[in-house]
Amino acid sequence: MFTTDSRGTTMTTFPREEIEAAFAEFRRRGVENHDWAGWADMFTEDALYEEHNLGVFRGRDAIKSWIVECMADYPTMTLWIEWYAIEGNRVSFYIWNNLPDPTGTGRRFGFPNTTFLEYAGNGLFSFEGDYYNPADAGRVFMEWLGAGGNRETPQDRSLEGIEGWSPAMPEGDFSREEIEREFEIYRQRGVTAVATGDWNQWADQFTEDAQYREHHYGYFRGQQEIRDWINGVMQPFPTMEFPVSYKVVEGNRVSALIPNILPAPEGDDGYYGFDVNSILHYAGNGKWSYEEDVYSPAEAGAVVKRWLAAGGVIPS
Repeated sequence: MFTTDSRGTTMTTFPREEIEAAFAEFRRRGVENHDWAGWADMFTEDALYEEHNLGVFRGRDAIKSWIVECMADYPTMTLWIEWYAIEGNRVSFYIWNNLPDPTGTGRRFGFPNTTFLEYAGNGLFSFEGDYYNPADAGRVFMEWLGAGGNRETPQDRSLEGIEGWSPAMPEGDFSREEIEREFEIYRQRGVTAVATGDWNQWADQFTEDAQYREHHYGYFRGQQEIRDWINGVMQPFPTMEFPVSYKVVEGNRVSALIPNILPAPEGDDGYYGFDVNSILHYAGNGKWSYEEDVYSPAEAGAVVKRWLAAGGVIPS
């Protein structure tokens, strides 16, 4: 079998067992042992690492230099992977970045990010993309310092995720075919909403008690809150496109990379898009019970500013 990687190159699809073993070693070196030099050695010589806040790194040597220096600043941080999924050569996972409570009162100092990896064979990965809101990371770190945290605060490897951050994945033995079909309908509803300006039909696909975490705009509870928010936030961008680069489906969860792209102004052939990792929970009967959009709002803002400077116009 063959698959296409993030750079459009056709690749062999490797056995899942091989990818599982490589990802286990990836976790052992990084999450468990914080051996960041050894962790960087698990990338191909020409690997691409897109860190949507701190930069783009090309090649194993650049990745190693950056990660060793970066993580030296956070000796007390621990990591915990909440879930991961594998499809083809891609791995999608949800990881928490945790700082130990310096107050001893049970306060939580942590934020999540999501990651896509591409496996390239021989135990090596050719791509990593990280998605999170840097404002959350900065806020958590400043709160931790304000509470007395410092480089000497002992690690706490018992820390996992923040309780209540997201709902449990729905129960139900839904077929892969059904979830694939409904995700395509989800995508088409976005296309229709852009074409017609009607985001109500898009909101209709969520359950009445659905939850929606948007890493910039907040947390919305219930279909009506989702409806009110999406109708308001999309009005300035009636021609934005949402093509799906790829997706990973496991159980009732879909993790998809969906760039949000503004059309190039007339006479301009530039690219005005930013990447969003959208995570969906399928609840059956054509309904979704949860969506989480993970991305860098700072990157999104920079894209909009570039687009406006190039001649893009927000309708009045």
